[in-house]
Amino acid sequence: MAVIALENLAATQRLGRFLAASVQQYPGMHVLLLRGPLGSGKTSLVRSLVEALPNGDQAEVASPSFTLCHYYPTLPPVAHHDLYRTPENLPDELFEGLENPGVLTIVEWAEYLLSLYTPQHYLDIFLQPCIEYRHCTIQAHGVPAGKVLQRLHDVWPVKPQKP
Repeated sequence: MAVIALENLAATQRLGRFLAASVQQYPGMHVLLLRGPLGSGKTSLVRSLVEALPNGDQAEVASPSFTLCHYYPTLPPVAHHDLYRTPENLPDELFEGLENPGVLTIVEWAEYLLSLYTPQHYLDIFLQPCIEYRHCTIQAHGVPAGKVLQRLHDVWPVKPQKP
């Protein structure tokens, strides 16, 4: 697990660029589950990540709260889900990308994702606004995500964990 402080929008953008580079560098790292309250920076993080990918300048990133999913023409392609206003019965094909290694799937409001759709390998990212910064906790699930988390420890000042 990594706990980092995102002091401002520039730090959030830096994390987005790091994640974009990581999904290209580590095969199998293709699912990011984002959690956090309204205004915690989930969509800002997605925007920074998408813009840092090849063809990201062709993507118009916005929260897909009402459409449930946006697809961006990046390399790899991105499926950006938002489950905040999710109806009870979602079509299964909405989540097919969770197991497709050729698609980077990002799910905002992942706390509403049914466990049967939760993939084996993913990064779980929890953003929490604080008074002076955003508190970001990242947990790795699976080997590819573990490699990303280790790389994050190597390049980012990670806050020490309390016992």
